[in-house]
Amino acid sequence: MTLSRRAFVAGAAAVGAATLLPARGRASGRNRVAVFGGGMSGLVVAHELIERGFAVDIFDARPVAGGKARSFGVPGSAVGGRAELPAEHGFRFFPGFYRNVPDSMRRIPFAGNSNGVLDNLRDIASLSDDDGFGGAVSLGPGESVAGFLPLNLSTGRPVELGRLADLDYLSAVVGDAATQLMGIPRDRFPGEVADFGRCVAAYLTSSTQRRQTQWDGVSWWNFLRAETKSKYFQDAVAKMTTLGLVAVKPQVCSVNSAGNIIEAFLWNVLVPRPGPDDSFVARFLDGPTSQVWIEPWVAELRRRGAAFHFGQALREIEVGAGIVSGATVVDGSGAVRAVDADFYVSAIPVDQAVDRLRTPSLLRLDPSLDAIRDLHVDWMNGLMIYLRKPLEAARGLFGIVDHPWTLSAISQRQTWSRDIAREFGDGSAGDIISVDISNWDGVGITAIRKTAKQCTREEIFTEVWATLKERFGRFDRSIVDGNVHSWFLDPAITWAADGTVHNAEPLTVQTVNTWAKRPKGPTAIPNLFIAGDWIQTNANVVSMEGANQSGRVVAQAVLDASGRNAEPVVRYDYYVPPELEPIKALDAQRFAAHQPNFFE
Repeated sequence: MTLSRRAFVAGAAAVGAATLLPARGRASGRNRVAVFGGGMSGLVVAHELIERGFAVDIFDARPVAGGKARSFGVPGSAVGGRAELPAEHGFRFFPGFYRNVPDSMRRIPFAGNSNGVLDNLRDIASLSDDDGFGGAVSLGPGESVAGFLPLNLSTGRPVELGRLADLDYLSAVVGDAATQLMGIPRDRFPGEVADFGRCVAAYLTSSTQRRQTQWDGVSWWNFLRAETKSKYFQDAVAKMTTLGLVAVKPQVCSVNSAGNIIEAFLWNVLVPRPGPDDSFVARFLDGPTSQVWIEPWVAELRRRGAAFHFGQALREIEVGAGIVSGATVVDGSGAVRAVDADFYVSAIPVDQAVDRLRTPSLLRLDPSLDAIRDLHVDWMNGLMIYLRKPLEAARGLFGIVDHPWTLSAISQRQTWSRDIAREFGDGSAGDIISVDISNWDGVGITAIRKTAKQCTREEIFTEVWATLKERFGRFDRSIVDGNVHSWFLDPAITWAADGTVHNAEPLTVQTVNTWAKRPKGPTAIPNLFIAGDWIQTNANVVSMEGANQSGRVVAQAVLDASGRNAEPVVRYDYYVPPELEPIKALDAQRFAAHQPNFFE
C-alpha cells in the first residue's frame, strides 16, 4: 500500500497531537473544540465538527451569532406587535457561483422548506414573478439608466407594466441613457475594452504559481493600466470590478484577488449551473439574514449539542509544552473565565487577531503568525433608508459608479416575498433601500463635500439620499423627501466625544503582496487553528463563501489532527472549465522559466 504525502502529514499531525494533548480529552472519546468567534467561519467549523461527533463550544463577544452577516433591529421601532425595522451591515448578495454556502444552508432545517434554509434563497427568475426585477446604474449626474424586465422569467408571461406605460418615465430614462451613451469616449473605449479582455485572458490562462506570486504583487489598477485609460473606463470598469464586487480600491487590490472573483462571475454567466447548487448570476435572501438563516443555524447546532457563550470575547491563548494549554475569555463587566479544550480555533476578524495571535508565547511556537500584522482592513458599512411607498423604477439592484463613496444598494421589497409594512416597524414603512458605502475615504460630491469618515451620522444620510434623488429621482417618483419614513446607519460606526469616527467591524481587504502572509488554517502549534475569510482559500476574496470555505479547511485540519475516523469535510471550489488546464500547465512551465504569460 502506498501512502500519499497528504496522508502522511495528516497522520503525523494526529500522532503529534495525540502525544501532546491532555489525556482527559483522549480518554473521553469525544474531543472538545473551543471556537472563538461566532461569525460565518466559526459557525461552519462548529457545524462540520459537531456532525462528526466533536463537542463544540462557541464563544463570541456579541450577544448573538452571525458576525458581520447578522441582521439586527432598529431600537424602538417596533409598534403594535410587529418586529423592529430590520437592518444589515450591508445587503446580502449571493453570486450564482457560491457552492459552500448553499451546501451549508441545505443542512439547516427550516419549517416548511424541503431543502432547509437553502429554499430561503430567491433567484432572479423568482424575483420577477410579480412585477419585474431590474435596477438602475448611474455614471454621473444626468447619466443614469433604470428599468426592469416586465416579464415573469419562470413562465415567460408578461407582468404588470407599471411605469413602463408612463411616457414621462420613459422619456426621462431614454434621455439619461442617451446622455450616458454620448459620454462614452468612442475614440478610446472600444480599444480599452479590448485591452481589458486581454488582461482577463492573461489571468484566466495563468497558473496557480503565477497567480499567487507574480499577480499577487500587482494591483488591479496597474494590471489594467488604468492610469492611461479614460475616466469612463476607470469608473465603469476598473473601479466597478473591485469596489463594486469586493469592496477594495483597485489601486491596492491584488490581481490574484480581483481576477479570481471576475473569473468566477464569468464562468457562472457563460456556463450556468455546472454544479447542483449553482445558480445563474445571483440569489438573494427572502428576509432579514438572522431571521431566515443565522437563527435557524444556531438552533440546529444547539440541537446537536453545541454550546454558545455570548458576550464572551477571547482574551488570551495560553501555551505550555509546545501546545495551547488553555485560553481565557472576558465578558463586558471585565470578568475573566478559563476555557479548557483539546483543540482551539480562532475565528475572530483579523483586526482582533493581530493582538490575540501575535503574543510572544505564540510567536515562539509559530513565527509565521507575525506576518498577519501586514494584512489590511477597510470600511464597507450599510445605511438603511426606510420608505413609506415602494420604489417604482429601481426594482432591484442599483449602483452609483462615479460617486467617490462608491454606493450600491438594493430594494428589499423586491427580494423579500413578505409584506414589510405588516411585519415590521409601525406599519407605515413599505420598502427598504439597503445601501453599501464602500469607500469611506472619498469626498462627497452632491451635498456634503467631506469624506464619509469626516461626516456626522446625519451628513452621511444627507449625502447618500441627495445622491439617490439627483441620480434616480427623475424617473422614480418614490425617491422624494416626503416618502422617507426613517433611516438607520450601521451601529458599528460610532463617534467619540471629539468627533472622531470609529468602525468596530471593518472588512479585511486582499491587498498586494499578502497571499503568503495569510494563515493556511492549521498552524505550527498542533492544536491551534485559524479560520476566517482572510486566510488562504480558493475563494481568495473577503466574502461569505470565503469564510465558509475557511471553516471547512479548518474543520478538516482538526479532524486530521484528532485521528478520528470520520467522513472527510467536503470543500467546493469555483467552477473552472477543464479545457483550460492544458494552457495553465503550459503557463506554469513558462513561469518556472521566468517567461511572461501568453497574453502579457
